[in-house]
Amino acid sequence: MLYCNNIIRFPLLMKKNRITLALLLLLLSAPLSAASLKLFTSVLPIASLVSLVGGERVSVEALVTAGHDPVTYDPQPSQLQRLGEADLYFTSGLPFEKVWMGKIRALNPRMKIIDLRQNLPVDAEDGTDSDQHESHPHGHGHGHGHGHGHGHGHEGGDPHVWTSPANIDVILALIAEELTANDPHGADYYQGNLQAAQQRFRQVDRRAVEVLPVIESPYFLVFHPAWGYLASEYGLVQVVIEMDGKEPGPRRLAELIEMAGQKGIGKIFVQPQFDQRIAAVIADAIDAKLVVVDPLSDDLVQSLNDFLDAMQVLE
Repeated sequence: MLYCNNIIRFPLLMKKNRITLALLLLLLSAPLSAASLKLFTSVLPIASLVSLVGGERVSVEALVTAGHDPVTYDPQPSQLQRLGEADLYFTSGLPFEKVWMGKIRALNPRMKIIDLRQNLPVDAEDGTDSDQHESHPHGHGHGHGHGHGHGHGHEGGDPHVWTSPANIDVILALIAEELTANDPHGADYYQGNLQAAQQRFRQVDRRAVEVLPVIESPYFLVFHPAWGYLASEYGLVQVVIEMDGKEPGPRRLAELIEMAGQKGIGKIFVQPQFDQRIAAVIADAIDAKLVVVDPLSDDLVQSLNDFLDAMQVLE
């Protein structure tokens, strides 16, 4: 009778073992496809680039969340706690980081900090007029304005490096390199994601090359100087209303109104994170249109296309 019972139980035992083995293999395979590197960035657009490359193998969080000003932002205690467990931090030198970077390093000494301003092909300087001196567009109507940003300095300068498709191409490659170094098993996965992400922004570049050379004026007004890299790349000039968090005084305001009238500027780009009242005053004075485009959006392709849409609209 005992022998008979064992014969009956054997197939059931085998079936149970097969189910257990299948579940075990499933559990073992999960970590191999999801390394879950813990990553932090300064702002959402950089986080979006990291996510495009890292995909499901990483978790990414931006310190500056939607709607907040990266000039004056203070990280929340809960963010700092999670930052203490992060593997990598991607920076571009935003103002709040200058205040917090020492504390961030002390909080997590083992965390590697990657500066995304390394070896970028485009600099913002040629695309920005931030004072009373007249700035001349470089190469408007002749394609890209690359070539001024090799060895771009890490201290000072415009931190909005993600507004240039050419810069984004280099940044994506650097992100893939860093992720691969910290998760070698994901190398092929990261490389595939890198190529797909680069193609998305190369499409934006191709559109910019078609759209921007035929606009009426290469000059545009911005409240906050966030578009210098894009302007420099395509031969445009952003005329800046606010610099270093300081609004223009009456004299500078009058000069801006006069310059805008002389150059036929019909658009003023503003961000949802900043007060728009000064920009509205200038817009009324020169009969210009306020255009809200968010360079801090987590959908960077859409943000760049929104900018091109606004420039393409006839004055």
